[in-house]
Amino acid sequence: MKNPLVRAPSHRSGDSLTQAHARFARAALAIYAAAAAVAVTMLLASISQDRIHQEQEIKSSLLLQTQAQAFYLGKQLEHLGGEVMRLGLRSEVDLLDQNLGPEQSLLSLTHARSAFFNMGIAILSVDGSVLWSEPQTFLTAGTSFARQPWFDLMRSGSRVSIVPVDPDRAEEASLYVVAPILRGGKFTGALVGGIDLARTSDMSAVAGRKDGVLTILATRQGAVVYPPTPPPFATDGAWLRVFGRSSWEPDLGELELQGVATLVAATEVPDTDLILIALAPKAEFLRDATTRMTGRAALTLSVILVPLVLLVFLFRRSLRFLREAEERAMREERLRLLGEAANLIAHEVKNSLNGLRIGLDLLLRGARAARDPSEEKIVAGMRTQIETMSNFTSELLVFSKGVTPRPVEIELREFARKIAELQRDAAAEAGVILGVESKVDEVRVNADPSLTHVVLTNLVGNALDALSANGSGTAPRVSVEVGSTGEFGWVRVSDNGPGVAPAIRPSLFEPFVSGKPSGVGIGLALSRKIARAHGGDLVLEASGGGASFLLTLPREAK
Repeated sequence: MKNPLVRAPSHRSGDSLTQAHARFARAALAIYAAAAAVAVTMLLASISQDRIHQEQEIKSSLLLQTQAQAFYLGKQLEHLGGEVMRLGLRSEVDLLDQNLGPEQSLLSLTHARSAFFNMGIAILSVDGSVLWSEPQTFLTAGTSFARQPWFDLMRSGSRVSIVPVDPDRAEEASLYVVAPILRGGKFTGALVGGIDLARTSDMSAVAGRKDGVLTILATRQGAVVYPPTPPPFATDGAWLRVFGRSSWEPDLGELELQGVATLVAATEVPDTDLILIALAPKAEFLRDATTRMTGRAALTLSVILVPLVLLVFLFRRSLRFLREAEERAMREERLRLLGEAANLIAHEVKNSLNGLRIGLDLLLRGARAARDPSEEKIVAGMRTQIETMSNFTSELLVFSKGVTPRPVEIELREFARKIAELQRDAAAEAGVILGVESKVDEVRVNADPSLTHVVLTNLVGNALDALSANGSGTAPRVSVEVGSTGEFGWVRVSDNGPGVAPAIRPSLFEPFVSGKPSGVGIGLALSRKIARAHGGDLVLEASGGGASFLLTLPREAK
């Protein structure tokens, strides 16, 4: 039958509160994560667009730089071409008079150790043979260029030609500036100025390797003119495909040269058949932009993730605190219900015990005939068991109803001595030495005598029980010390028994927890409850051996 006084513990509200909190935390985290994901996506998209824009700017800068260098080189070659053209128009240059004296004098005077043509300058006849050169080591007299395509073009044209030629030495990069000699509108010969690009400072300023960029001057067919030593990929199919185009408008593309992704900016040198090409390894050239993008992305993610981690930590901590609070509330609820049930049971048992004790006393006082000693012992044992059960039910009632002390002034030293005297016979029967010590003359505290009696009786009784099962060789001893510290008087009850097992130390003062095989676990819980109801406390002290309990009670106000 269901007892109407006993109500089932209501855990549903606590559980639902925890679950509601967990659901709220999950929802909050999900919302934050979704918002963070959107923000991260937008930021990463913005960073990616910025990265693309930076890359385009860098590429455009490379192409513009290449165009500027090609324009500068074209102007330099145009200036050299104009110099040759002006030389061909001089009156001293007349190949029709069959006299090379004036031409030799002119070349020697104007271009000996020429700053413009560092290889030399030469005069070709109408049939393409070298008539004279300054210096004479530049081109040997009699050498014929009649079969060279550029000379055929020179016959039919009137413009300057820039002609790359195969150098005599590997460290040279040779270029001829050729201009026709016209008299009366007729082609009478040509002037050839030779330039070694490897020895000109102007060329090193626009081509070669600089800041990780390799700039190459090449023909439209892909032959490398400058630098003198062609790069290793100069014969690769990928490199030659750069020149397979019909138009040479400034262009920027990408090419894989010898396994390296390379940016290629190409443009023609104005008024020549030469192409200026700038090559830059893509990863290295864009490294700064990539580093900036990576840093911004990492900073963005850290800004998003750090609050998320902190939020998760705070939610988890609050959820743990809430669960602990719920567990405490549930434990207190169980204890309250248990107390109600214990109160009901204790009342019933105590009433029965009172009846039994009264009947037993009447039986003992009314007995006229002498009883057998064994019967006397049995009756005495029955009365002791009834007293024990009566004390237990009294403690159970106090515990279930709550402790309401009625403090009066107590001299704690004398009070403890009287409690110890009441336990003297039990100690002697168990072979335990029970001693009472005091470090002060008197200790006056405000405490309820009956409740303090319960506490001290429990502590001394537990110590005697612990020593009764002690099998060690040392003499069993229980010590009761009395003293005072500050605003509190104290009683320390210690023994040299086996001590409290470490496993039950954390819950030793909880109800129904006991280290004794036959213990119920009410005494220490009730004793601490009484101590704290007075404003004091009861604790288990650390000790080298045995157990030591310290009871503190507030001293009498002076």
